[in-house]
Amino acid sequence: MLNKVEHADVIDAKGLIRQHGQGNAAIKAINGVDLTIKAGEMVALMGPSGSGKSTLMQILGLLDRPSQGEYFLAGKNVSRLKKGEAASLRGRRIGFVFQGIHLLARLSAIRNVELPMVYARFSSTERRQRAEASLARVGLSALAGRRPNQLSGGQAQRIAIARAVAPGPELLLADEPTGALDRASGRDVLALFQELNQELGLTIVIVTHDPLVGQHAQRIVELEDGRIIADRPVLDRIVAHGTPEVGV
Repeated sequence: MLNKVEHADVIDAKGLIRQHGQGNAAIKAINGVDLTIKAGEMVALMGPSGSGKSTLMQILGLLDRPSQGEYFLAGKNVSRLKKGEAASLRGRRIGFVFQGIHLLARLSAIRNVELPMVYARFSSTERRQRAEASLARVGLSALAGRRPNQLSGGQAQRIAIARAVAPGPELLLADEPTGALDRASGRDVLALFQELNQELGLTIVIVTHDPLVGQHAQRIVELEDGRIIADRPVLDRIVAHGTPEVGV
């Protein structure tokens, strides 16, 4: 399902600055960020509100461009892509999962999973094959015909994850993916992320303010005032539906 990653570093950011406004009114939401994430890593971006983590995720996801600095995605410099070029690359190489889920109410689960591949111009046959395989991967093949209002919150988020991974991205970005879920459903989603990371080698970056969510990653990057203040491995990693790993 996944595209082959030919470069060891999926993310290589150097000196990223994202500035809003000019002169004395200028605000740097991101201020000199250097970040490298290797293929197959699962990393949590953490920090308080206003720390810059969401702005950084938007840049990493090609939803925004840095004011200064360079961003290489799987070895390709994507810092100054035009909107159309960024959208095309984003559609095939980056998957997104959001707290709000954002499934279309009028479409069935499988049609929701297919939708990004329509925009990415996959053939109808390949869209359906990938959507079916992705639903099977998240354990929801039996719910393919249901609409979002017929799903629980946890099921809907798993459908959203299936939608994100169906095109075969190299990078999955998740913004507070358990924020709207109950504890049990949140554990299921984190277990699924770990499975995608471990079994498929998918590179995953989770933006979260929740330390418990961060403990499911392999590495935590902390931001404050637009700067990285800590970058450390998770030594007591929580394995979803299992026991903590020590010395990861």
